[in-house]
Amino acid sequence: MKNSSLLALGLCALASPLSRATEASPSPTPVTRYSEVGRKVITVGDHTVTLIRVRPPALAKAPPPPEPRQPTDAEQATADRRAQKAYVVLSFTSTVYLGGKTPVTELRWRDDEGVTEYVAYSNADFRYLSNVGQFETETTVYDWFLPLIDACDLSELPAGQKPPVPSGLNFEPGVTEYLLDARARDAKGQEPVLAGLDSLCAYYQINYDALKVGYEKREADSEARERELREHPPRTPDATLRWWPLDPKSIKR
Repeated sequence: MKNSSLLALGLCALASPLSRATEASPSPTPVTRYSEVGRKVITVGDHTVTLIRVRPPALAKAPPPPEPRQPTDAEQATADRRAQKAYVVLSFTSTVYLGGKTPVTELRWRDDEGVTEYVAYSNADFRYLSNVGQFETETTVYDWFLPLIDACDLSELPAGQKPPVPSGLNFEPGVTEYLLDARARDAKGQEPVLAGLDSLCAYYQINYDALKVGYEKREADSEARERELREHPPRTPDATLRWWPLDPKSIKR
């Protein structure tokens, strides 16, 4: 399916996963005073555990739960606007093939019964869209779910191995689009999914530079964290455990 007209899609908003409303800070944990009877320190791997036996304490009462936070005017306006739109869940598994003239993403999804699998190929690198969790157009709110994104460099395939990407994929230069396999082209009832793919391709083309920079930053940050963990493995913090013998009469049978 060609994606030749971006404005015709009525694309009005796409965003990263909706920020969750900040929950009210929990009440402080009630203080319980303990009377120590004895203690023992043991070593477990790279840390110590201090076992402190105490007399059975009178536990403080837990505070009442906090009142639920009310949505702001902006949050309520967003919820009211989206309530007027259709709601569609997009769920794909995908493989991004690199090493050719352009990246090719193979997208796979199933029908509502989970029986028939459909396949589409896009010249968009869907790894760049991995941080986009929910988006909306003028008519529809999409929950966008990519459970797994594999990457395969075609230049690293063994000599003589047939590339997994079909030959003859003819993408229009300068246009982000997707092409359907024969089964998906003939499928009935897949219009909501294809409309979602139209919107994703439009968003990708409009925001390509920012998506690429964001993806590369996430990858660099991830590599830096992994390198830091390799070079400076974290030490398990020491722990303190208080315990007391359980009264058998308190056990409900």
